[in-house]
This record gives sequence, structure tokens and C-alpha cells, in this order.
Amino acid sequence: MTGRHNAQGNWSRTATAVAAVTAVVWPGTACQSFRAPADNHRPAAHTTAPKPQRIASLSVGTDEILCALAPPERIVALSKYAADPEVSYVADTARQIGVFVEREPERILALRADLVLLARYTKAELRQAVEQTGTPTVVVEDFRSLADIENNLRRIGQTVGEVERAEAVIADMRAKLAEARAGLRPDRAGWRALYLMPPLMVAGRDTMADVKLTAAGLRNAAADLTGHVALSAEALLARDPDVIFVATGLAADRGFREQLLADKRLASLSAIRKWRVVALPSRSLRTVSHHVADAVGDIVRAVNALP
Repeated sequence: MTGRHNAQGNWSRTATAVAAVTAVVWPGTACQSFRAPADNHRPAAHTTAPKPQRIASLSVGTDEILCALAPPERIVALSKYAADPEVSYVADTARQIGVFVEREPERILALRADLVLLARYTKAELRQAVEQTGTPTVVVEDFRSLADIENNLRRIGQTVGEVERAEAVIADMRAKLAEARAGLRPDRAGWRALYLMPPLMVAGRDTMADVKLTAAGLRNAAADLTGHVALSAEALLARDPDVIFVATGLAADRGFREQLLADKRLASLSAIRKWRVVALPSRSLRTVSHHVADAVGDIVRAVNALP
């Protein structure tokens, strides 16, 4: 599945258009692929099982999805970054919940959770710690397209018993994406953009950064590459993007914009000469949830304000 999409196409896919992206692990079983069956063929377990009432999420992406689908009283813990507004779109809700877990098996066990949400990028030791507790888990695997996000919402919505709410969140995401794209200034449409990370890492196709830039009406200047790729200064100069986005919020991001602006090797870049190096909160550039729509809005507003 490719991460390159036009601004309209991919978030209109139906739920059945995407292969399974969620692994469900139940105590005493091996990890296996979970596919939501058609409504008229669902096993009784998916229609009669009570809603989990003590849910923990241990990644920012699943934090954001869970907080959109379930009320705080059903959430017993979130990831350690959930309350950081630079990193998370659900910081206010996270502070209300007030319990954050990293990788302590004893603390996870003490939560008495009946469901734990994880992501593919969750640290292996944390996943192992959860597995040691014997708690049912959902592991969200794919974050390369808007269709993946919709599928993740539907899978988690089904698992937590909030199918209708998941569809409402998807509809809201689509509407926000359309509104954001329509707001891009015509003279900025098609600008070549890069999401740049330290030291000089770019996000190519099959990344959520590519999805966001494309959904905003820009062109990813690294779309010929796949995934996250380190470039030399010379390779970056050859791409010469109109605008560069950098993240703030995480320790690795601190001072990176200033480093770029001061790097004499990059002084001839158009984005640097024209002061088009834009710093956005990490949550905007790194979110893998439905808040991608908010991120696209952030990108459009930032580009519209550039000289």
C-alpha cells in the first residue's frame, strides 16, 4: 500500500478496502491477524461481548484514538507522552485521567485493565511487559495512509464497543481535511515541501508526513524515496524545496531549526533564503491518528502565512 495520495481520494475508501492492520492478542494465544468480518457474518463474540471498561493505551497514536471513542471513566492509563501538548492532541483529557505508564509490568498489572492498546512502534520491552500480565491487547500496525487511519479507528471502535462513534470521528476527519485543503492559497498549491528531522532525515512516501503534505495540497519533495531516509547536504540542496517543516517538542528536535538556518552548507536552499523553514509542534508532524486532519490544517495555515 502506498502512502502517496491525492488530497481527495484515499479517505473515501470503505472499511473493507484495506487489509487488516490490527493484531489482537488474547491470553494464552499467539499473535494473530484480526479482520473485521462483514456485519452479517460476525461471530457472536463480536456482538455479545460486553464493552471493556478498563482500557489502557500505551502509544500516543492509540491514546488519541481511544480518547475520541471512549469516555475518561473507561480509560485507566495512557502513554507517558499523552499529557504533553507539544506531542499529543489529547493532553487535556490525559491530565484528567492522570495515569501514565511506560514499561513497568507491575504497574500495568495493577491497572487491572481488561484491554490494552499498543502500536507497532511501541518498544518491544513494553509490549513484552504487557504480554506478561496476560491482559488482552490490540496492536495497531499500519500508519501509511488515510485509509489506514480509518481502518484503525474502525478496528478499535469495534473492539471497545463504539462502532458508531468511530464512524462519526471518521466523518469529522474527512470534513476537516476537505476544509483544510480548500483553505490553501492558490499561489501555494503544489509547493514542494519536506519534513526534515535531525540530522538530515526526510520523510518519503509510505509515511504519514507524505500523506499530510499531499492532503494539504503540497508536493512532497522526497516522494521518490520510501520511508524515512537520511540525506547528505548535497542531496538536500538538489531537492531545493520551497518550504521545510521541522518538529518541536521532543528532545531530539530542540534547536534543529536554528541549526538548519546557521548551516553554511545549506545557505543556498530556497526555503532558507526565503525564511520558509517552519517549526510545528511534534503532534502536528508525527500524529498517526484522525488528528491528521488537525495537522493538515496546521500545515495549511503555516504555509499561507509564509512570505
